[in-house]
Amino acid sequence: MRNYYILSVDSFVDSFSIVDGAGEFRFSLELQGKSGLLASLCAGDGVLAYRRRPVGRVSALLEARGFSEGLPVFAKKLETAEGAAVGAELEETLEEEELTRIPEELFRTICRRMVEGVLPEESKPEPDLRSGPVPRRTGGENILLYGVPGVGKSYEIRRRYCDDPDRMERVVFHPDYTCADFIGQLLPVLRGEELRYEFTPGPFTSALKKAWDRPGEEVFLVIEEINRGNAPAIFGELFQLLDRKTQEGGYPPEEAGESEYAVTSYDIAEKVYGDRDQKVRIPSNMWILATMNTADQNVSPLDTAFQRRWSMRHIRNDVMGAGHAHERIQGSEIEWGAFALTVNELVTDIGRDMASSEDKRLGAYFVRRSELAADRFPEKVLKYLWDDAFRMDRETVFQERFRSLEDVIEAYGEAQQDPLEAVLRREVYRKMRLYGREEADGGAVYG
Repeated sequence: MRNYYILSVDSFVDSFSIVDGAGEFRFSLELQGKSGLLASLCAGDGVLAYRRRPVGRVSALLEARGFSEGLPVFAKKLETAEGAAVGAELEETLEEEELTRIPEELFRTICRRMVEGVLPEESKPEPDLRSGPVPRRTGGENILLYGVPGVGKSYEIRRRYCDDPDRMERVVFHPDYTCADFIGQLLPVLRGEELRYEFTPGPFTSALKKAWDRPGEEVFLVIEEINRGNAPAIFGELFQLLDRKTQEGGYPPEEAGESEYAVTSYDIAEKVYGDRDQKVRIPSNMWILATMNTADQNVSPLDTAFQRRWSMRHIRNDVMGAGHAHERIQGSEIEWGAFALTVNELVTDIGRDMASSEDKRLGAYFVRRSELAADRFPEKVLKYLWDDAFRMDRETVFQERFRSLEDVIEAYGEAQQDPLEAVLRREVYRKMRLYGREEADGGAVYG
């Protein structure tokens, strides 16, 4: 089975550029003794070479050919001057010297980005009109990904489902978001000197049309923070469309994923089908993916009737699996992973007495690597702990002498020693240091 990877290297500069196209070469990661990372490669595996500096881009496509004298052998298949971006979420997780396995779909998406604009227009193949209509993809679902803040729900969408913006429509729900915003509404449009009112599609209608026009592709409507708006009201009559046909329900395989029931909407039908009298259904190649922070369940709770139409998927909070878990918080001896694990244990302990407080835990990516800086960490993390996670019992984590968040921030910034030691309870700080030592010694396993 062929596997696909991104090889993130900071030090090769132009080493790959001196290799001729289709030329073979040996390569190893010597920095920090990480040469063993490449041992997992097999002949035929695809590898994208990610150049971290001066600008993070994938500039070369390589193919693993095997091993020679203990070193992996690569063949350079393609190199482009501009390169291709990997996306902010993935870029944040890549270490300086690392081989990261990625899904085939993401691999192919980045490859397409590398050659965009390289091939001349006349070289693009004409569609084969003799092949007949393209069969529609099936299996579309409504999936709700939930977990603690910063666990990586949006990243999971890009990693597992789709990272191609051309096949996605994305929207964020909020308290003022309406059904008209979501579906579409009549808005004034100036045609020459005439002012007319025309139906302007919202994200749902745009995704529906994209899916209807591209039967051979999967199209994704992504709803971020679905419970921060009144979701049942925003969906309105489209709520009926969320029931999908399944083979278990007695429907044929070619209809699996299509809406079981249809609704009447003249504006949507005219925009999507060109026939205002056609009944509206979600096609089988359209997925609806939503994210929800469990810490925000009290913002706008989703009722049972709404939730049962979604496949719920919990995203595991793998703190020590984060790419920056072993990065030290600037000015401190404490690593981000040890800090988050300790805080999460304290939150869980409190949760035994306070309902839903366990949802206040820190996600693995609650902060990015850049937010471990001394001028950003207290405003992002300590503020969250003071105002939210430990609002009812601040002395669980902070020293008793502090009476306001301002006092904590000032003490952190003015500390002459480790700033975390200056603001956290002594036993909390010691536990964080202990976690860091156990991890370094290989004496603990975290999940």
